Amino acid sequence: MLALLAGAPRLVDPDTPILRADDLGVARGEAVFETLRIAAGRPAFLSLHLERLARSAARLAIALPAGWEELARFATDAYGAKDGVLRLTCTKGPPDGEPVGFALATGVPASTLLAREHGVAAVTLTLGVPAAVRSTAPWLLGGVKSTSYAVNMASLRAAEELGAQDAIWISSDGIVLEGPTATVAWLSGGRLVTPPAEQVGTLAGTTAHVAFGLSSVPVDTRLGTARDLRAADEVLLLSSVRGVVPVLQLDGRELGIGQVTRKLAGAFERAVLGD
Repeated sequence: MLALLAGAPRLVDPDTPILRADDLGVARGEAVFETLRIAAGRPAFLSLHLERLARSAARLAIALPAGWEELARFATDAYGAKDGVLRLTCTKGPPDGEPVGFALATGVPASTLLAREHGVAAVTLTLGVPAAVRSTAPWLLGGVKSTSYAVNMASLRAAEELGAQDAIWISSDGIVLEGPTATVAWLSGGRLVTPPAEQVGTLAGTTAHVAFGLSSVPVDTRLGTARDLRAADEVLLLSSVRGVVPVLQLDGRELGIGQVTRKLAGAFERAVLGD
């Protein structure tokens, strides 16, 4: 189900083209997006996602049009199902035109449901830059959720070639960063640890923001090394549609589902559903 933001939101046949061939989102990757879970028939944590969409758009000098909350709720209501995926996208538009905003609502992929229920195997992959470089070089767009996801998707394919379902990026100087589509955290000494997004230029996770506030153990936001990660008692990935996902195996080391991750996943699921 496709809805277009053009004044008042309206439904569009998914087969109908809505972008010009010279749209800068298509030609140069100058577009931003947010992916939300539709849960209990509503877009979960919508305000957090819209705040991040606005921050990303500002970093790409996209004049974000008004009406995103209305569009998100309109698309969710039109979709009609209790559980799903809502993707909000805004392109910069053609050189002589305005930004184009739209929402796409779809079902949750089977692989996502499987990961949500059972967890994933992951591998560490280098991102090829020092940990501090993206936070000190804003033109590298660290922390921006743009549609320029080719590296992210290539990383997931590399993980699959190594027999895993996901990846965790490590900086060239050995610091843990994030996953291609998720925030990473690990349990060490009875405390959850997660990298500081502003310091290492990673995306500030909406799921992490909510979930860490529900944690049964203290949460430390600090730098950690690949060695710390590989020695962790539990490793987890947090993202909007999958939720809190345990890493069952990391670089071939068996981890399983720990009690802290299990409790946090349950607490987050209840929060998503509004229980």
